[in-house]
Amino acid sequence: MNLNNLPLTNPKFTPLDLAAQHFVPRSHTNLNQIIEIAIDEYKKHGNGLTYMSLMNRGLAKTKRQAQNILKYYLRKGALFTPSDKSPQVYYPSCLKSEIQKCQLQRNTPIDPIGVGLLPTSPSDIKSKHPLSHCIEYMSYHTLEGYILPLLPKAPLLVHNLHLKTKIIPECYSELNLPYYKKNHGKFHEEIFGKTKVDYILYSSGTVVIHTACSNYPFRVETEEDRLKLIGYFGQIRAGLINLLNDRHERIVSNISDWEVTECDFNKDVKISDFFHMTALKIRIKHLDHLLGIYVKAMKQDTVLRVEETKRPNMRVADFITDIFNPMEKFRLEQLELRQKIDEIYDIVAKSLSGHSSPEDRKEVLNN
Repeated sequence: MNLNNLPLTNPKFTPLDLAAQHFVPRSHTNLNQIIEIAIDEYKKHGNGLTYMSLMNRGLAKTKRQAQNILKYYLRKGALFTPSDKSPQVYYPSCLKSEIQKCQLQRNTPIDPIGVGLLPTSPSDIKSKHPLSHCIEYMSYHTLEGYILPLLPKAPLLVHNLHLKTKIIPECYSELNLPYYKKNHGKFHEEIFGKTKVDYILYSSGTVVIHTACSNYPFRVETEEDRLKLIGYFGQIRAGLINLLNDRHERIVSNISDWEVTECDFNKDVKISDFFHMTALKIRIKHLDHLLGIYVKAMKQDTVLRVEETKRPNMRVADFITDIFNPMEKFRLEQLELRQKIDEIYDIVAKSLSGHSSPEDRKEVLNN
């Protein structure tokens, strides 16, 4: 071995730590950690991250290193900055719409928009703040002229599903559960994926199920969507089976026989975060229809939601058929009608030929 090629051991030739000058995170753990810290800081204190936040948590040794970390994740899209500040404040992009809504509505001097007709001029706005005359007028007509025409192409979604089924009444007294806040039913909560499901059990044996999935509605257009919705109903039934310890499935009926009592159909169109300034929320009741239009924060995105509340009060099997194959229902109704007409025709033909019985004639009068 050539001793001249051995590395020097003199400490003064050791390279300097350049992490503070060019910090480039290399692991996915760093990304998840920064996002979790940013969410925690906002949820608990309503604040964003600054370079001091990282230094206090031991994620950076110097101000320059902390700033480079935050700028790196800003370029990657994991963080965003609503405005320029000193020191700069960074928020999690996954909550961008929610954060923008809070800041815009807090800082914009306008009144909430109530139910009414679209204003035809800025003078129609009944707000005490002059700035709202421009904001609300422009927002309304942007919705009317540019956003609402996009609704026909937006996918149809469903959420806020309410179900009802029956079990044996004896289960009520055997379950050690807290009472529901609104009545004497017993209450149990489950989480399936990204949705919350509440089971309310009554002494009569009636079980009412409420699902909370407004931020994650189910699309109802394709065969794949139908299978996902059926699978979701299956999860809800499995939750009730586990709650009642009904391993042989003798208590809980088939999901297709459950009843859908209420649901919300909606279409969402992605819009600018600045629509949060309008606080737009309109609800219209016409006959048995309840329609709503409002701006909603959907994690990272802001959407305009057009929603209709329905109360189908029908079996789950019929509900799914109505949504995904309405022509099949029409075909079955037509077939049933045709069979009824054929039966009446046969009875009438017998009557004319003198071979009909009094019971046949009575059935013709009833039909």
